[in-house]
Amino acid sequence: KRYLNLPVSHQVDRALMTFDVGGRQERVFEIRLASGKPDYWVFCDMSALKNKEIKISYTGNKTGINKIYQADEITGQDSLYKETNRPQIHYTQRRGWNNDPNGLLYYDGEYHLFYQHNPYERDWGNMHWGHAVSNDLIHWEEKDIVFYPDEDGTVFSGSAIVDWKNVTGLKQNENDVILIYYTCAGSTSEASKGKPFTQNLAYSVDGGLTFKKYAHNPLIEQIVGGNRDPKVIYYEPDDSYIMAFYLDNHEYVLYKSTDLIHWSKIQSLYMEEDAECPDFFPLAVDGNYDNIKWVFIGASDRYYIGEFNGESYTNLSALMRLNYGNNSYAAQSWSDMPDGRRVRTAFSTVIIPGEPYASCMNVPQEMNLRMVNGETKLCVQPVKEIESLYTSHRQFNHVVISPTEPFKHTVGSKCCDITITARASQSFLLKLYGFTMQYNSETAILKCLDKEVKVAGNNGNLSIRLLMDTVNTEVFADDGSVFLGMTYIQDYNLNTLSVTAENSTGEIDVDVKEIKRYWE
Repeated sequence: KRYLNLPVSHQVDRALMTFDVGGRQERVFEIRLASGKPDYWVFCDMSALKNKEIKISYTGNKTGINKIYQADEITGQDSLYKETNRPQIHYTQRRGWNNDPNGLLYYDGEYHLFYQHNPYERDWGNMHWGHAVSNDLIHWEEKDIVFYPDEDGTVFSGSAIVDWKNVTGLKQNENDVILIYYTCAGSTSEASKGKPFTQNLAYSVDGGLTFKKYAHNPLIEQIVGGNRDPKVIYYEPDDSYIMAFYLDNHEYVLYKSTDLIHWSKIQSLYMEEDAECPDFFPLAVDGNYDNIKWVFIGASDRYYIGEFNGESYTNLSALMRLNYGNNSYAAQSWSDMPDGRRVRTAFSTVIIPGEPYASCMNVPQEMNLRMVNGETKLCVQPVKEIESLYTSHRQFNHVVISPTEPFKHTVGSKCCDITITARASQSFLLKLYGFTMQYNSETAILKCLDKEVKVAGNNGNLSIRLLMDTVNTEVFADDGSVFLGMTYIQDYNLNTLSVTAENSTGEIDVDVKEIKRYWE
């Protein structure tokens, strides 16, 4: 049958499970195999091993092996996506843990989302690559796992690009070759003890259905201990390819290639407040394609804006910051987006209590460079495709609020998209679902739960957008140059939106769009 269902208990320690096929270790992973009552069940897709005899070994308490069973459905299939706190508009996998988005790619009408994935627990570990696809960046379908750990290591973060010109020579049929660059993380599993971290290649000749690891890996040997997270882009002016990846501490490097196989270093780059998972891309300032700047951004959303000529990244701005919240990490943008758009998503670092899965992806955000209060900044907003989930739209203009007379409106869904517009001189407090947001006009400080940031507004006005879901809220201010990804557990009983003035009576505009679940 298709699945092996495995019971998990967090009352026991992790131990090693091995699937041997014909004397070869086909899969090796750690799992907290329940010997008593399981906390939840996970599954292993056995499609690739159908009709083969498998020997299962486990180094922990063997009692739990007797609970493993085969089925063509996963345990709990009937309740899947009906869980109380399951995010409604943010992508989540059926079971297990996800973190960094990887290999984001648009190809043949589909958006591919790969991601760091532990299929066997709701905590980090056993790094595989999960996979989902969408035709609109909003409605996602989970696919089979793409990469499993092997004897060289677990599979850390990376990126994807289409070899449109077949410079690798890997093309075999009418399909363009999809290339995935990833870090093979040696010594992060029992089977890979003593192995290094290296940068590697895998490829697909069937449009992204299956991938094969390149026979001559690694492409780049270990430089320092934890070097990782390659991001590859095409540089059109001289028909070359650039790879950015992380070394150690706060150091990144840029490498260059003309054949996507052989790479040489061109530059080091330091980012004192950031590390890991770089992205590197050009954007037109305010849509002016005669004024192209390049953005280099790290995992914690610190970024530079500068100029790039294919050999060096220069004239860098001061280090700037996009995200001031308590989640959203390791954002990556899609390659080969139609219409020249630059869209990203990030790992939303939310733990969902009592559930057999953890974390989610941010709603994809479109990126632009804009002049904001006289300074060029990176700005993000939810992609326009989110509008396909709207179920209702209410606008309230010139609403008078005071410290004793708040604006109130009952929200009927668990998710909503709210914009508050007020004079920058108007302090106010917003509450919904137990989430609180406060703006202090005297200090110009915007506070969301326990995080705060200074905002400037525009021509004396302040506009703040909130995209709210069951376990997180994404807040956008100052034309999206200020972003706060915020984790919280929604209390749906508190579904009355309340906006109260905190100093004097004033007017606000409120725009409320209710949102349905993306899988409906």
